[in-house]
Amino acid sequence: MRVDANRVRELFFGALDLEPEAIPAYLDEACGDDAALRAEVASLLGFHDESDLVAQGSSNTAFLETLVDAHEAPLPSTVDTGRYRELSELGVGGCGRVTRAWDAVLKRVIAHKRVRFDDEMRKGMLQHEARLLAWLDHPGAVPVFEGSFDEEAGAFYTMRLLEGDTLRERLDAKGQLAVREAIRIVARISETMANAHAKGVLHLDLKPANIMLLPYGQVCILDWGVARFHDMDAYRAYLRSVGEAEEAPEAGYAGVAGTPAYMPVEQATGDGVSVGADIYACGTLLYEMLAGELPHRTGSSALAVFQKALAEVTPLREHRADIPEALEALCLQMIAPDPDDRPASFDDVLAALDQLNHGATNAEERRLAPGQVLFREGDRGAEAFQILEGAVAISVAGPEGPTELARRGVGDLIGEMAVVSGAPRSATVTAVEPTRVAVVTGDVIERALEASNPLVARMLRSLVDRLREEADRARQS
Repeated sequence: MRVDANRVRELFFGALDLEPEAIPAYLDEACGDDAALRAEVASLLGFHDESDLVAQGSSNTAFLETLVDAHEAPLPSTVDTGRYRELSELGVGGCGRVTRAWDAVLKRVIAHKRVRFDDEMRKGMLQHEARLLAWLDHPGAVPVFEGSFDEEAGAFYTMRLLEGDTLRERLDAKGQLAVREAIRIVARISETMANAHAKGVLHLDLKPANIMLLPYGQVCILDWGVARFHDMDAYRAYLRSVGEAEEAPEAGYAGVAGTPAYMPVEQATGDGVSVGADIYACGTLLYEMLAGELPHRTGSSALAVFQKALAEVTPLREHRADIPEALEALCLQMIAPDPDDRPASFDDVLAALDQLNHGATNAEERRLAPGQVLFREGDRGAEAFQILEGAVAISVAGPEGPTELARRGVGDLIGEMAVVSGAPRSATVTAVEPTRVAVVTGDVIERALEASNPLVARMLRSLVDRLREEADRARQS
């Protein structure tokens, strides 16, 4: 029987505002004899703990033990099934215990996650998490190797052992990250989440402790324990395609879950949670990587989360001068209080990041037939052109007719001095074969400058101003 999600939400936020040692007594008083309610809240608190999966678990094991009823004795702590032999403990959470283990069959070290208490609810949660990870099947989500959920010794699954730093550790060490490093990390997160959302899955707990930075640039998202399906159509179609019954795993816990500092208001209320919740959390990560602090200095209560909708966010460029204007705009859009004001999908986030990485300008294109004039000598114009296909001839008027000075082909720029100086065109440009050009206006240049390092953009704007001054002086002399 599913417990009241509103009551779980209330107790979850209430517990987050307490010191760890006060939580068991708080739950005893609040839950009374309702063991199911207590178990739901305890599980969420376990998932909320940032040491789950990645840090040494000894510091939080005793605390987690106090959240369960006295009759729920933990299963034997040491993993030794014949095939898997425990080497060390990696972490303990509300649902499972993760160890570094030796796989005697394939002769490799793996991560082994095992349910900690022999009850059906926790086994079901672990099975849901394992099947969901297997369904995602993406380099940015931990690969699952094997799972078993009906053994007397306890449900478990095995996965790749990840070795590296968490984003939390990186931020604690550096404070702020370089702009390009932050863009790279958020792009990898966005790729993983675009795949997850396409498969109908929300993560709902993106935070620095759940982002693993592996050697050679790989970024992996951890801890899908509170993830849930928001759309099962793709999963059901997948099951049909292999002849399986259309039984999808449970949609996951429908109430509050996650970490308040990275949670949008709609996630705290439990109403209308969609892909926008993960986009908000990712935007919060981006802000923290660039600014070295969270956009909202809130506590963990429900009220603190709700206050985000009213609080002003300090623009990123007030924290540091080297953040491109376009990156600041994207980040602030991702953490907009209203989900409708955020990017519609992680595909949109990736498109914006691609513009930042490659300087895409969305310039208009123009096609010319052979003999067609692009512009004439003496014309006024505020457009430059880059040749994408074909070739053009550059000529000037003379006493005996036009004189061809040069030809330009693919990749060449023409007419750029008119954009900078505002002076009349000094030559006529004519297509000599079917030609396609990109139209570079002042607006296109300005968008490209916004996407670049602000220091470089300022230098280029200053250079343009000086060239215009020189051109004005030359015309007046």
